[in-house]
Amino acid sequence: MRYVMMVFWGVVFGFIIGFIGSALTQTTFILQQSLIVGGVFGLLVGFVPPLLGWSKKLSSK
Repeated sequence: MRYVMMVFWGVVFGFIIGFIGSALTQTTFILQQSLIVGGVFGLLVGFVPPLLGWSKKLSSK
């Protein structure tokens, strides 16, 4: 369930950042691209700390 929520929030934030970014740069907003990039970023943020061992160091303090 944890990874599902990370992907969900990554997609939501990717949508928001993509929409605002396209407005600021005056380019076309592409929904699929924003959702895919947000989902992949959410997964990376979720999987990198356990792979590097940061979560064990932070939880032991």
